[in-house]
Order: sequence, then structure tokens, then C-alpha cells
Amino acid sequence: MRDLGSHTKDLVSAVLSYEFDGGEIDAWAIDLVRGGEFAQWRDALTDSGLFTDTAVEVIGSAWRRDPELLVDALLDGADEVSRRRLKTTRRPSLLPVHIPADRIVGFG
Repeated sequence: MRDLGSHTKDLVSAVLSYEFDGGEIDAWAIDLVRGGEFAQWRDALTDSGLFTDTAVEVIGSAWRRDPELLVDALLDGADEVSRRRLKTTRRPSLLPVHIPADRIVGFG
């Protein structure tokens, strides 16, 4: 992570690569990160026991400023093809659409 230092970047990447456990990185998860949703990744850092609460807050603040820092960490162990595919921002027409429940006919 460009503004967190190489040691912190390496630890964050190691923890998050373990979270994927060799599975394929989901493009929707990357889209959510780019949309500012990263609580599950922050929780993974907290649960790892490798970071103090203060360190997790500093990392979370960095992610809020620049979500691509988290994207980079998630893609650290990915193969080159996956990394290139997921580093490219997808067209808005391909992103998930959020429709409030009260606007869905027949809901509730």
C-alpha cells in the first residue's frame, strides 16, 4: 500500500490472500470495494490478530481515501491475467444495480 509502508502492505496482502484460500477472486467483490464497502476485509485484518485496533483504523482510513489500495492487496497473489482483468474498471452497465426494497413490485 503506497502510503502504509512495505511491511504493512506485505502483512495485509498475506492476510487477505489467505482469505481467498486459492479461490478465484470475485469481480463483484472488487466492485464492492471500489464502491467503498470493505468491512469484511477490515474484519479479516482484525480477526488475524496481527494488527492493533489503531493499525486497522489507519489501514481502513487509507482504504477510504483510495479503495485501489485494497484492490491491490486483494490482487497481490492473483495470476497476471486475473490481475489485469480485475484492475480494469468495469463499465457501469455491468455493475450490480441496487434497487430499494420499497421500489420492487410485490416485495414485502
